[in-house]
Amino acid sequence: MLRSLEVPDEPSLARALELELAGQFPPLSRVIPWRRGADFFALRVVPPGAAAERVLRVPLREVTTSVYDGTVDSGDVVEREAFVHGLLERQGVPVAPLLGWGRASGTDDHSWMIFERVDHDDRTNLSPPALAALGRVLRRIHGIAGTPGLEAVVGRQTAPEAMIERVKTRVSALAERVGYPASDELLGRAQAVIGERAGLRDLRLTHMDLRSENLCFQGDNLVAVLDLSNCTLGDPAAELGRMAAYGSLTPDLLEAYAGGEPVDDRLIAAYAVDTYALLGLLGAEEFADQELVNRGLHGLDECLQRLRVCS
Repeated sequence: MLRSLEVPDEPSLARALELELAGQFPPLSRVIPWRRGADFFALRVVPPGAAAERVLRVPLREVTTSVYDGTVDSGDVVEREAFVHGLLERQGVPVAPLLGWGRASGTDDHSWMIFERVDHDDRTNLSPPALAALGRVLRRIHGIAGTPGLEAVVGRQTAPEAMIERVKTRVSALAERVGYPASDELLGRAQAVIGERAGLRDLRLTHMDLRSENLCFQGDNLVAVLDLSNCTLGDPAAELGRMAAYGSLTPDLLEAYAGGEPVDDRLIAAYAVDTYALLGLLGAEEFADQELVNRGLHGLDECLQRLRVCS
């Protein structure tokens, strides 16, 4: 059964934020509804006169519980994003300038982040040069090695052991909700392949949401990576699996990322299972979107076929 969660009233939220965060904006600024993602609102902050606009990022809900992510405190997410933002900026990864952030201080308050608005082209399809630019930035992100201090902030949610459990949780939940007869075989094959990476010591920072919606391009130049809420330490191949599910793991990207070195197709397929199961669950749980459910199930079928061939 598909069900859709209630969408909060964005105009009322915008008016409330004008008052709640007035001290963070130029006087007489207006907050205007703009975009809504799966977990956050992005609102425009329009100062008077010719001053540059800003973007206000606010969680849809301060605490959420879902079958695919468990219980999430949005204040923790915002604090983690702010930390990772500074780290990426120091490593030369292009990010939108962060002007401030804060956690909710009461039951009626909101956690928030304010960014300079980055001028960019609206695009959904990335050209080969743009994908190559993304590959170079991805190599820089994955160049950030895990340390005890970084792990304490972002965790290790894409380490192989964590991914084995996450794949099991998501595929099983999707099978319960919409049916997937091959779930046991798929889980066995995917977990066996990911299990070969168990104990991986060289954990790296992963972004885990490098879709076109979270990338700002000017022409073919990548000028900002957005939405750092999924950043965590783990296996870089888990990120490649997610990008394969998004359709962006192209030869142009891989050439820029890995210098043409071959990737393990079994491992990519095994990790892509996580993303396809997530898409199916989002369609069933969040958006009542049968097309999204079908996309997830079709992707799982493709992963199973690749895992069979490569076994």
